[in-house]
Parts: sequence; structure tokens; C-alpha cells
Amino acid sequence: MNKDVFSGHKLGDRAFSTEELSCLGIAVGLEKKAFRPVLIDLRPQGAFTEYFAILSATNPRQVSAIAEEIRLFFKKVFGVHPVTADGFETSTWVLLDYGSFFIHIFQEATRDLYKLENLWSKGRFIEIREQALETVLKDVRASVQSSSAE
Repeated sequence: MNKDVFSGHKLGDRAFSTEELSCLGIAVGLEKKAFRPVLIDLRPQGAFTEYFAILSATNPRQVSAIAEEIRLFFKKVFGVHPVTADGFETSTWVLLDYGSFFIHIFQEATRDLYKLENLWSKGRFIEIREQALETVLKDVRASVQSSSAE
């Protein structure tokens, strides 16, 4: 399994589960107009990572913008960088590898071609509640602002 870059990272007194961190990445993507969010729990599969977060975008520029926004969010809030970030050259599929979870941002045609959801169909698909994600993301950002103001 990949190195977990979030090991020991908290926000204030709150530690985030890998699932919650994956969801935060999805929430940031949705803010940048990503669509078709999917979260797959791969732990029962014994995969190389615990979660896949998958998002779609309409064009290469949007793929890049979403990936960069997610990367900057985790850097600012948790002080971490992805283990690897691949695909920025063409931006049809950008992969942000955070060790215990991967965030895939696809241009829609590329997502349809590779069909990760089908490849990992034995994983547990977690329902995405966009309204709840939006609320958690606002809370996290408010917590970051209040702690930096102190």
C-alpha cells in the first residue's frame, strides 16, 4: 500500500477518516463544477489504496483547474502534497495519489473509455450527498480561517 501522507494530520482536535478526506476532495471538485462524483471503498478488495474518488469535467482546462484546486486545498488545510500527481500534461485524466486514497479527475470521454467504476465494481460504492459535503467543506474552511486568525 502507498504511503499515507495524512498519517497523524488533524484539523484542530478533529482527525479525519480516509473516507472523509476523500469526500473533502470530492467536495472541492464539485465547487469547481466537477460532476458525476463517485466514491469507491476498495479496502475489501485488498487494493493498493483504500478509496477511489472519481470526478468528471467537461474539458482539459477544467480537469486541470479541479485537480489544482484539490491539490491546493489539501496543501493549505492539512499541509500535505500528493505522493504523485499525474496527467497534467494532457489533462484528460489527472490522478492525485494521496496514499490511502486516489482522486481521479476525468474528461468525460476519457472516463467513459477507461470505465474505472466497472473495473472496480466489486468495491463498495458510497453514496455522495452533495449538500452534506458542501456543509462539511464550509465547516473545514471556517475552522482553518478561525485558527489562522488566532
